[in-house]
Amino acid sequence: MFKTMILTGSLYLLTTTYVWAGTVVEVQNKGELTTVLTNGQQARMNMSGAEYVIVDYSKQQMKVINPQKKQVMLLDAKNLTSAGSAQTVRTSVNRVGNGPVIAGYKTQKYQYTANGKSCGVIYGSKAAFNAKGINQLFQAIKTMMQQQRAAIGGLTGFIDDCTLADMQVIDHVGTMGVPMRSERNGVVDSEVKSINIDVNLPANTFVIPASYKTVTMEDVIKASSEDMAKAREHAQQPQIHDMMQQMRQSGQMTPEMMQQMQQAQEMMKRYQQPK
Repeated sequence: MFKTMILTGSLYLLTTTYVWAGTVVEVQNKGELTTVLTNGQQARMNMSGAEYVIVDYSKQQMKVINPQKKQVMLLDAKNLTSAGSAQTVRTSVNRVGNGPVIAGYKTQKYQYTANGKSCGVIYGSKAAFNAKGINQLFQAIKTMMQQQRAAIGGLTGFIDDCTLADMQVIDHVGTMGVPMRSERNGVVDSEVKSINIDVNLPANTFVIPASYKTVTMEDVIKASSEDMAKAREHAQQPQIHDMMQQMRQSGQMTPEMMQQMQQAQEMMKRYQQPK
């Protein structure tokens, strides 16, 4: 559920002996541990892989850094939301009782729904929401969710209501507090493992190497569209069609697989349409 930066020149002048005082949150999400570090002005999210995300609160910018490619993908909330947002669903959270203590914080149990459909339960903590640095962090996460919804745009037709609701649960933190644990069909989906306050953060926590190339979401989509167009030019469509027919007749390709491929083709067409 929690479940995805070139900084100002002054940050590059920081000495290696300086440390930020910040808050560190660890979240387990479907087997993947995410560590969130914030100093009240920026947040860094370290995933289990090499990539990480930095969010600048005041600029409302999110940057996805790929050290392997030495690339920074810039997502600007103002630009994305002005270009149009994704489909939303009607969500609600209703308190149904007390919850367990999670990561040292008492919780309340909430049932949440999307368009009237049950999407599971959330254990929220208002005490955790009032902890130092958490309020600002969740405002940043809200910005990220808005960016994500704007970025996927018309592709929301391929996303189920509960997944869309997960992107909107952040809108309810004022009511239920920090979502400390979420469950779906009795299985834990995500859980806050720890919240540590007044942690000394390394000086380079929010610094990105100046040599990294910065690209935008539009650049990535354009490059993908060009690659798909080239692949289509070189593809032998009749042979591919005949091969798919043979696989379907032999039982290697089910009707569901055919439908998924057709949906993928529709997605490709949407990206390739001129703006």
